[in-house]
Amino acid sequence: MTTPTAGPALEVRGLTKRFGGVIAVDACSFEAPLGQVTGLIGPNGAGKSTAIDLISGFKLPDSGTVLFKGREIQGLPPHQISRLGLIRTFQSPREWPGLTVLENVVMARWDPGREGFFSGLVGLGRAHRVKAEDELIQAREILDEFGLSALRNERAGNLSGGQKRLVEFARIRMAAPELVILDEPMGGVNPVLGERMALAIEGFIASGTSVIVVEHNLPFIERVTHHVIVMAQGTVIAEGPFESLRSNADVVDAYLGEQVRQ
Repeated sequence: MTTPTAGPALEVRGLTKRFGGVIAVDACSFEAPLGQVTGLIGPNGAGKSTAIDLISGFKLPDSGTVLFKGREIQGLPPHQISRLGLIRTFQSPREWPGLTVLENVVMARWDPGREGFFSGLVGLGRAHRVKAEDELIQAREILDEFGLSALRNERAGNLSGGQKRLVEFARIRMAAPELVILDEPMGGVNPVLGERMALAIEGFIASGTSVIVVEHNLPFIERVTHHVIVMAQGTVIAEGPFESLRSNADVVDAYLGEQVRQ
C-alpha cells in the first residue's frame, strides 16, 4: 500500500506490565501513524494482547505512557477511552445478541445527549427524532455497504461467526472512531470474507479512522498495512514496511522464520 505522510495517532512510551514474576510487556514503545494501518505481530506470548489491553484500558500498566491525540490515557477506564475516539475489538466478535443487526449498528453511535436510541424516536422532541431517523438511514447505508441488508432484521445472536465479524466492522463504521484496534480479525474467517474485511479497513482509512491490526495471518498483514511493528518477549524488536522485515534477522529468528523468506 502507498504510505501517506502523517503524524502519530497513538504514542506508546515505555509501557510495562508485570504479572507476579513474569514481565508481559517490557518497556514497550512504538507509534501508530495517523491515517495509516499499523500491523502489530509477534509470536504467542510476545505481549501483544496485554499491550492492547493496556492501551484500551482493560488492564492497568505498572509504568509507561500512552498518548492518544496528545492526551495521556493510561489508567483511564475503557468507556472513557472509547468516548475519546479509541475503540478496540476482541478475538471473538461481540454483539448485542438480542437486538437485530440494524439495531446493533445504530447503537454503535454513542451520543451523550440522549438516553437511548428509541427514546430519540418516541420520547423526545422533533430534533431528536430527526437525528435518530438520520442515524437509521446511515445505518441502513452501512449495512448495504457491508452486504448485510438482507440480515438487518435478524437477531445478531443468530448469525454465523463471519457474519458477526462483519456486523462488528459495520458498527465500527457507524461509531466513526479516530482510532480502532482490531484484535485478530481474521480468526476463523474464510478468504472471501477476509477480502471484504480488507476492503472495509481501506474504507476506515478513507473515512478518517486510523487502524491498528493485531494478527497472525501474515498475507493479510502484508495486504492491508502501511507499517508493521514486531513484538517479542514483551518489547518491540523491529518495525517498518512488511517487505523490509523479510530480511531482518531478529524478526526471522523470533517469529517469521521461513514464512518471511518465501
